[in-house]
Amino acid sequence: MHNGIDPGRLSPAERLAEIAEILAAGLIRLKSRQSSPLSADSGESSLDYTAHRSGHADARETDGGPD
Repeated sequence: MHNGIDPGRLSPAERLAEIAEILAAGLIRLKSRQSSPLSADSGESSLDYTAHRSGHADARETDGGPD
């Protein structure tokens, strides 16, 4: 990010571009920290379900028959 040039030697457009780059990097870091608590703890997301955990019932559970 820092280009090593004395800020006093940068043009106003170059200074503005460097400020924009710094702010963009900060926003990206902030958004990554605001990720879901599930993904931070276990690497899972709310869409990470196996078929068994999907909430769909088996046919034998819905037909009223014996298990």
